[in-house]
This record gives sequence, structure tokens and C-alpha cells, in this order.
Amino acid sequence: ENKKPIENKCYTEKLGVEQCVTACKNALRDTYGVEVSDSTITEIIMTGTSNIGEKYLNVIVSECKAYYEKIMETLKRYNYDSGLMKLYVCGGGSCIVQNFGNPENTIIIGDICSAAKGYENLAYSLLKKNG
Repeated sequence: ENKKPIENKCYTEKLGVEQCVTACKNALRDTYGVEVSDSTITEIIMTGTSNIGEKYLNVIVSECKAYYEKIMETLKRYNYDSGLMKLYVCGGGSCIVQNFGNPENTIIIGDICSAAKGYENLAYSLLKKNG
């Protein structure tokens, strides 16, 4: 509230990019019986496209869109409403939101190291405060 986190309303969910990559790989294996490299899926997550066959690209894009929906459903379980608040998305997950979602009232922080930088600043502040 007022740009400050409320500790008892902060939650952690395992919905990172790695889970999306795994879901894409599983979908390709189940649909076409093929294996694709993590780097190809990561490229698609980061850019929204790749120079692979259209049928494979469609499976990956579809899975990424479904993953975005899963993220939004999880946020809604915690009372997120885009009409009432801004959503700040940082790190690798920002690519999923930007390329496969509808980021209404969303601020995308594209620096993939932003979460780590935030934790580093938090740790520094705590060390400074506690001596």
C-alpha cells in the first residue's frame, strides 16, 4: 500500500521461468515426441518467436500463454485485481507476461537480475541496520 509492501500479505509461489520451460518441453514431448533444447524455449519466452517449425512454435507459445494464465489465476487467489492495483513484474517472468499475456495496469521491469538486486539491497539494509 502506498508503494510499500505489507509483510503479512507477501507470498511466495513456485511459478518461475524454469517451470514454464519444463511445461513446454513436456508438451512438445507429449504432442510430437520430440525434445527441444532449453535455449530454444528460452529464446521463445524472451522474444515470443524462434526459427523453428510452426507446429512446434505453436505448442510452445500455447504453453507459455497457459502459463501466463496460471500466474494470473494464482495472483487472483491472493486478491490481485488489475483495476485496483498495479502489478510489478521483474526478472525472467517479465518476458512471459510481456510476450504472452495482456499486461493491463502492469509495470514490466525487464532486467533479469532485478530480483537478485532487490534481495542484495535488502540484505545490505538489514546488515547496516543490525550492525
